[in-house]
Amino acid sequence: MPRRPASRPSYLSATAIALLKFMTGDLTKDYTIRKLSQGINQGYRITYETVNRLAEDGILTLERKANLHICRLNLRGNVQTFAFVESLRAEEFLKSRPAMRVLVANLVARIRNVLPFFCLVIFGSTVKGKWAPRSDVDILLVLPDQNFQNQVENELASIARTSAVGLHEMVLLTDQFMSMLSGRERAKRPNLASEVLANHITPYGAEAFYALVSRIAP
Repeated sequence: MPRRPASRPSYLSATAIALLKFMTGDLTKDYTIRKLSQGINQGYRITYETVNRLAEDGILTLERKANLHICRLNLRGNVQTFAFVESLRAEEFLKSRPAMRVLVANLVARIRNVLPFFCLVIFGSTVKGKWAPRSDVDILLVLPDQNFQNQVENELASIARTSAVGLHEMVLLTDQFMSMLSGRERAKRPNLASEVLANHITPYGAEAFYALVSRIAP
C-alpha cells in the first residue's frame, strides 16, 4: 500500500500545501504569482504572501522579470517537504480510483518482497485525466540495484497477467534514470524523464524520487 501521509509540517499552511501540490504536478514549469493564484483558486494577496513565506523558508525561489515575479520550486533542498506533498497528491489520486489503488497496493507489496528501496511512478494519460477503462496504466519503476532487476520484472509480468487494469511498465536503474534526467539529454529531445517530470504521481519512494530530481535541478 502507499504509505500514509505524515503529519503536516508545522511551517506549512493549507494555502502553502495547495501551492506546492499544484507546482509539484509539473516540475518543468515556472509560475507567476497570478498563475498560482488561479491554479489554486485563491485570492492574489494571500497567494502572494504565501509565496513570499515559502521563499523566505527556501522552499521556493523568486525572480523578478519585468513586472512579474517568477516562482519555481527549490528542488536542491527540502526533499522531505516535497515527498510529504507528493504523498498527499498520491493519496488524493488513488482515493477516487479504487481499481488503481488495488493495483498499486499489489505492486508495492510484491516488489517490496524483492527489494524494499525503489520508486514507483505513475505517468501518462492516467495522470493527465485522459485515462479510459481500457487504457493501460503507464508505470515507471526506478531501482537502485541491477541484481534485482530480473526478479522485479518477473513480479511485474505476473501482476500484469492477473490485473484487472492493463499495465505498460518500464524498469530503469537509478543511473539510467539520472542520465535521462540530465538537462543535456532532455535538451536533445523530450524523453521518458521529460514526461515523468511534467506529469507524475509517486505512490511509493517519493523521497528517493525527489532526491534524484534534486541532483539535476538548476
